[in-house]
Amino acid sequence: MRGLLFSLVALVMAAGTVAVAADPVDFAKQIQPIFVAKCAMCHGEEKALGKLRLHSVEAITANEDKELLVAGKPDESEIVQRISLAADDKKRMPKDGDPLPKEEIDLIRAWIEQGATLVVAAEGAPMPEAAAAPAERPRVPAPAPLEGVTPAAPEAIAKVEQAGGLVMPLHAGSPLLSATFPTGRENVTDETTALLVDLAPQLVWLDLGRTKVTDAGLANVAKLTNLERLHLELTGTTDAGLPQIAALPRLTYLNLYGTKVTDAVFEQLKGLGHLEKLFLWQAPVSYDAAKAFAAATPGRDVNLGWDHPGVVRERLTKELASVAVQKEEVTKRVTTLEQEVVAAKAEQESTTKREEEIKKELEGLDKPKEEAKPAEEAKPAEEAKPAEEAKPADEAKPAEEAKPAEEAKPAEEAKPADKPAEEAKPAEAETPAP
Repeated sequence: MRGLLFSLVALVMAAGTVAVAADPVDFAKQIQPIFVAKCAMCHGEEKALGKLRLHSVEAITANEDKELLVAGKPDESEIVQRISLAADDKKRMPKDGDPLPKEEIDLIRAWIEQGATLVVAAEGAPMPEAAAAPAERPRVPAPAPLEGVTPAAPEAIAKVEQAGGLVMPLHAGSPLLSATFPTGRENVTDETTALLVDLAPQLVWLDLGRTKVTDAGLANVAKLTNLERLHLELTGTTDAGLPQIAALPRLTYLNLYGTKVTDAVFEQLKGLGHLEKLFLWQAPVSYDAAKAFAAATPGRDVNLGWDHPGVVRERLTKELASVAVQKEEVTKRVTTLEQEVVAAKAEQESTTKREEEIKKELEGLDKPKEEAKPAEEAKPAEEAKPAEEAKPADEAKPAEEAKPAEEAKPAEEAKPADKPAEEAKPAEAETPAP
């Protein structure tokens, strides 16, 4: 009975707290945008410093370092340790970039503490698109492979490297190049972009994120017509620079995280038929416009970040539907347990009543033993010697009866007079009247 009541209380408490329970962290919507915007420039698809890639689920799964992410133990996970170091620590990540905001670090910690789940799906719901097999997902048409590209001039590469750039082949033996500025990003300006023009035929991946490049510098970027991936996050890019970006016909990936572009970006870039991923986290764009732009091209992904109001609303709406289902299930279980409690209480009352009846019957069996010797029957109270009955008051000893007053010794009788009174002289005879 007690266990049943405890179960009911626990379920009622659970039903009351379903809506306020901590939300599970969604990797695709909340964690991956951080990795792409803050980590992928050094640990992504283009390059993998330290043999580490964080740009996708597959890349993270393939990492051999088991201490990088220790599910359930954020303090033992190297990624948390490195992003939590002091800004002046040489081991702190992102290297040569701004430290991650506390809210992003806390989000990564929460994700790892919850198990570092790479795919989050409600129970019984279909797996999200990110987890589907690649062949089943709609894909934006890829640009045609570049052919006939000759190797870049060494002196052109040297100029970029002297400005702090890192120029590397896209893969071994390929004339195609990637360029990034891993150190001294604050020194990379619009003038620096002019050095890239000589690499236009070969340059397909370019990372200018967190540099001092503005819309003016994008005029040089527009000349890199073979670019397929472009990082401009946290730069001075605004709507004025969008026409320069729209001039890159082969662009498949564009990161405008933290820039000042508005909904004008969707109109300006609608002609980029190969654009598959567009990152606009913390850019002042609207949710509806972003959804419409994504829907216009099957397979296109527009990432607004986990904290965009529209994304939050969508997530909460889905969660509300899920919580409603959970609440209904819990309510049914509570109702069932309440019915069981009512039945258990009735059974408890019945058994308690029977218990009292049995006790009374047992008491009745014990009473005859006491009746064999009634209380005081063997010796009636004062019957053997009635109170004062044998000797009534003043009757047993009459007053002075035992010793009559002076009877034993008549007056003057015991001691005769020496001379009897007038005995010798009889009374005179009555003289008759003459």
